[in-house]
Amino acid sequence: MTRAHNSEAGAGQSWVKEKEGRVSRSIFTDPAIYEREVESIFNRSWLFLGHETELPDPGDYVTRPMGDDHVIVVRGEDGTLRAFLNSCMHRGTQLCRADAGNTKRFTCPYHAWTYNTQGTLLKTSFDRYYNSETFSQLNLVPVAQLDTHAGLIFATWDPQAPALKTYLGDIRWYLDMLFRRTPAGMEVLGPPQRWVVETNWKVPALNFGTDTQHAIRAHYGPLAIAEQYGGISSAVLMQLADRGPQISFPGGHGCIIIPFPEEMPDYLGFPTELIPTYESELNYAQCNFLKRLFVSVGTIFPYLSWIQIAASTVPEKPPLSFMSLRLWQPVGPHKIELWSWYFAEHEASAAWKMEMRKTAIQTFAMSGLFEEDDAEIWASIVRGTKGSIARRYSTDFRAGFATQPLTDFPGPGTAYGSHIPECEQFNLLRHWNSLMTQGNGRTIE
Repeated sequence: MTRAHNSEAGAGQSWVKEKEGRVSRSIFTDPAIYEREVESIFNRSWLFLGHETELPDPGDYVTRPMGDDHVIVVRGEDGTLRAFLNSCMHRGTQLCRADAGNTKRFTCPYHAWTYNTQGTLLKTSFDRYYNSETFSQLNLVPVAQLDTHAGLIFATWDPQAPALKTYLGDIRWYLDMLFRRTPAGMEVLGPPQRWVVETNWKVPALNFGTDTQHAIRAHYGPLAIAEQYGGISSAVLMQLADRGPQISFPGGHGCIIIPFPEEMPDYLGFPTELIPTYESELNYAQCNFLKRLFVSVGTIFPYLSWIQIAASTVPEKPPLSFMSLRLWQPVGPHKIELWSWYFAEHEASAAWKMEMRKTAIQTFAMSGLFEEDDAEIWASIVRGTKGSIARRYSTDFRAGFATQPLTDFPGPGTAYGSHIPECEQFNLLRHWNSLMTQGNGRTIE
């Protein structure tokens, strides 16, 4: 890859100036910095691969990106989830080219080398030319570690990475509120939607973790229309945002929880028949958050985000609260493929799931009312910062930089009691910088 003019790939601490709250614009545009991210970030972090409900039966598989590689995620004949590099061990051909399916064998289209769902090489087209020792060394390459939490599948290429439980830390408490609020948990509603946005992966990761300043301003159009038909006014939305704390965690994770106005009923947007189930599955503090939940967005470092929001696209219909997971998969320094999954409680009715998914797609999908606003702005950030003059300046994260955390927040994490401070966004960048400037001598093999 050709390195950008005046690359800062070796600049280290100059990227994120922690005491000043300023960040080099090059981290969003420099191809050489992106190259370094692949090894320092994506090859060492736990990365999201999918949800267990996508793979209910033995032999079910999906193919997914993992850093700048691709993997096959498969439920083996023994029921165990595994993930393998999607590359035949003969010539490196992409072994599986379907997005999803069910199989007992993976057969290479080039020379018909065949593997089982445990990744074991079963046969080549010329077995007699290999001795048994060499043959046994040609199994598929597995990920170093694979684990799940609340049905969410994660893996890492790094055998020395901390366990997933440690990596996620206290943000698991909020994931449980969102994905473990019923006995059977959440289920995926269809395959993920995918589309391309011309931006850097960190831009939407920061947006969802958490830039609440932009919401009323960037989405003024759809919010103004909603207000005309009896929706919440912009003034009230501002007040709600200030009541929704930003929450930071070690490891660069973060989220925000914005409540409904006090006059709104509890559990607005959720299936009423599931309320007793929520209250039996969650603890007291989680229930208090959930029953008043209007919007929650968050990012799990490096590039998995969620949005749970109550919305309606039809004036006469009450809002439905839907859940979407978003993966900001990089395709180079200036482009991402956006993956979007939609979820509902397994115990919810089929009619509810259909309406919820419809609302989700109309608001947060490729042509959704809010998604189009975000995507254009994210692309314009790269256009506005990658020029030779623009790169001389910094991005600013000093808004509310001296804000003190709340001392009486009822949930885990470090919480800030306003939507204005940029503390949580800077938390993600601070962790990014620490990974980019240390430990680069170790090679994963």
